[in-house]
Order: sequence, then structure tokens, then C-alpha cells
Amino acid sequence: MSLELVNTLATFGTFVVIAATAVAALVQLRHSRSSNLIETLAEFRQEAASSDMAPALRFVRFDLSKKLEDPAFRYQMANPDHLTEQNAMARFYISRVANYYDGMGALVKYGLADKNLVLDSSTTTLALLMWNRLSPVIAIIRQSFGDPSFLENFEYLIVLAQDWKAAHPNGSYPAGVRRIEINYPWFDADKQYAISLKP
Repeated sequence: MSLELVNTLATFGTFVVIAATAVAALVQLRHSRSSNLIETLAEFRQEAASSDMAPALRFVRFDLSKKLEDPAFRYQMANPDHLTEQNAMARFYISRVANYYDGMGALVKYGLADKNLVLDSSTTTLALLMWNRLSPVIAIIRQSFGDPSFLENFEYLIVLAQDWKAAHPNGSYPAGVRRIEINYPWFDADKQYAISLKP
């Protein structure tokens, strides 16, 4: 066996080892990315279930619209130095919810959380509801501080969510897979009850 042939075989062998190492590294990176994504989503779900998040979500969902009718409240949102104790708690709740979704939007924007996985979850519906409730406050703060980038990652997440909902108006359940019929035996009774509550 000539020295040239030995060198050629050694070079080829080295190439095979390097290529195999590169493939193994890519596979490991993919598994690592999936693991990180699962961990990130688990952390977000855990944060959403935290003890201080529940009252914040409740406040934003049920009480914020009424509070925004008060000019003193709106003034205090624009001028945090003048917050009353009660409205300081309201502002904390607002910040808690808005920052949660802003953080999620940043993770999606920078590819640290898979966009499709985030959008194809119950997160999207709640994020849209929270944006609808919070957008007047965001507008107040953006205007008063002259900062159009305030909570822009939250806004980005909402634009993606709106587009996702428009592209999947009936959800993204895989075609051809049977659905489970879910019964609502009290539908008529509950509808009548709701009607009875109206003035």
C-alpha cells in the first residue's frame, strides 16, 4: 500500500469522523432546543398559575374596564407619582399581566419559543382578551411617556395571534381525525337562566 493511498484513506476517515460528529451535534442541538422549549412553556404555565397572577388576571378581565371610566384613574395611570394606594395595586396587576405577555412575545420574536406552538394553544385566546382589556392603558402610557415601543413584544404577540385566528377560524384540529362529541345537557336551561338575569 502506497503512502499516498494511506494518506487518502486517513483523510477520508477523518472526514467521516468529523461529519459524524457534526451530525451528532446537530441532533443534540435539536433535542436541546426541544427540551428548552418545553421547559420555557412549562415555566410560563407555572407563572400563569402563580398566586399573584390569578388576582391580576381577574382584575384585568373583570374590573379594569370600569376603572377606566374614572378620569382620576386614567390620570394616575399616566402619572404614577400620583397613584393612590388602591390604584397602585391596580397598576401592579396591570403590569403583572402586561409584562407576562410582553415576555412571551419577546421569546417568540427571538425564536426562543416556537411561534406555532405558542399560537396553537389556549394562550392565544387569553392573550387576545387581555390585550383588548389592557390596550387603553397601554395607549395612555405610550402617549404620556412618548414611547411607542412600550410593551411592543406584547403587541407583536397579539398581531401574530390575530393572524393565527384569522387563518384558523375553526381551530387547527388535524383533518381526518375523528372528534369527540361533547354534550352540554344544560344548554337550554342555562340560556333561559341568562335571559332571566337581563333587566
